[in-house]
Amino acid sequence: MGTSLWLVPDPETSSKLRRIMDKTTSGATSPSSYPIFHPHLTLTTVPSTTPESVLRDAIETTQVQVPITFKSVDVGPKYFMSVYAQAQRTPELIALRAHLSSKLGEKTVPPIPHMSMFYIDDADAGERQKLADLLREEGRVVDAPGGGSVLLDCSEGEERGVDVLGGFGGKEIWVMVCDGHPREWKRKGEVIYLK
Repeated sequence: MGTSLWLVPDPETSSKLRRIMDKTTSGATSPSSYPIFHPHLTLTTVPSTTPESVLRDAIETTQVQVPITFKSVDVGPKYFMSVYAQAQRTPELIALRAHLSSKLGEKTVPPIPHMSMFYIDDADAGERQKLADLLREEGRVVDAPGGGSVLLDCSEGEERGVDVLGGFGGKEIWVMVCDGHPREWKRKGEVIYLK
C-alpha cells in the first residue's frame, strides 16, 4: 500500500476506541477480516520508496493539534473503508489536508477524511453492514443531539453512557509503513507531537 502519515489520538482515547474496534461478527470467515490496528485518521499515503524525511518535512514544526469530530459511521465498498467514522471537515483538518496535498500531491490525501474502525475482507463483505447495524442496535453508535454528527459509546461491557466520544484530539502524527497485512504494519521513527 505505501507509507502513511496517521493522525492519532492520545493513548487513553485510543484504549477507549479499541473497546469498539475489537468487536467482530460470527459470520466472517476470511483470516484477513477484523485485524487489530491502532485507531487513526490517515492523512496521506505515498509510495513505500519515498524517504521518511519527505513525510516528516511535510509537517510544519508549528502544526497545532487537529480536533476530529465524527460526522457519521458508514459502510464502504472496499477493505480499507469497510466500516469507518467519517470526520467532519473542520478548519484545522481542511488546512492540514490542503497543506499535505500541496507538499506531497493531491492524490496522496484520501478523498474522505475518516477513521477506519474495521477492515473486513471482500469475501465477508456482507458482514460490513451487519456490523454497522449491530453497533447501532447495541448503542455503540448514536446520533449526537442536534444532528450532523455521531457519538461512539466506548463504555466497558454492557454499560452505556460512561465513555462517550464525539471525536478525538489529534495530538500525534505517526509515520507508518503500511505494506502487507495490517498486522505487519510498523511505525517508523519517532512520534511527531503536535502543539
